[in-house]
Amino acid sequence: MKNDPIETALAQLDQAAPEALRKALGSKYSLVIGKAARLIGDSLLPDCTEPLASAFARLISKPESDKGCLALTAIARSLVRLDHDEAALFRRGMKHVQMEGTYGGSVDVAAEFRATCAMGLANSRDHRKLQALVELLADREWPARAGAVKAIATVGSDAAALLLRYKALLGDPEPDVLSECLAGLIAVDGAEALPFVGRIAESRDRDTREAAILALGASRRPDAVEWLKTRFEQVADPDTKKCIVLALASARTEGAMDYLLEIVRSSSTQLAAAAAAAMGISDEVRKAAQARPDAATFLRGQ
Repeated sequence: MKNDPIETALAQLDQAAPEALRKALGSKYSLVIGKAARLIGDSLLPDCTEPLASAFARLISKPESDKGCLALTAIARSLVRLDHDEAALFRRGMKHVQMEGTYGGSVDVAAEFRATCAMGLANSRDHRKLQALVELLADREWPARAGAVKAIATVGSDAAALLLRYKALLGDPEPDVLSECLAGLIAVDGAEALPFVGRIAESRDRDTREAAILALGASRRPDAVEWLKTRFEQVADPDTKKCIVLALASARTEGAMDYLLEIVRSSSTQLAAAAAAAMGISDEVRKAAQARPDAATFLRGQ
């Protein structure tokens, strides 16, 4: 039985020397190019940015040769990891749309690629990069918009913080984009962002409210944890309380963990179970549960 040339080439890359990986970037098979690019990025191999950039230009000019935009995305990630500073390349990538057929129509498979290129541009020395990143905030695909938000937060300037605030006020149909936006704003503005994010976390819209609550937890800031604890005591809505539990669990700070253990000890069965699940069952959680009046029943349910 004849060996598949693609499978053979892919297997050979596992033990390939740096020079062989660079050569593989010129392969006619996109799967081989993608794997070589990933290995170069994982190993942070020097002197590979030029062959990566060449493969980038070749594939983006013939997208039909890169099914799923997988090789281009791998190349872009490696260029970002290698701190490649070529704004024009990343700007070109941010405009790349690749529609591929699917059942019932077509889908743009390049959204993640555009998001990765946005991060590359953010890390570049291009003084006008925010202008391009703003355009990506209006992308049709939410992963690209989320990537734009992360990239803007990476820029970290006063102008970037203002853009994140404006995007948060406009909102987004995808809660993950809003959560990334608010998390990025907290990372850039620190304590100054908390009152703004806190107001959004009190929104009447459930998706908006929960996106802000999760962003506060993801920040892992002690002041954000204190806000979450106070809010937990103020609200009656069980869904909001459960979301705060998840946010506290994601914070993983000592203050957050102590508070969750107290929820396990003394809150309703539903909230205690949510806290235990969010923390992960451990000896510490079991010990807290044993202090409950319904300890035996509660522990059987975990």
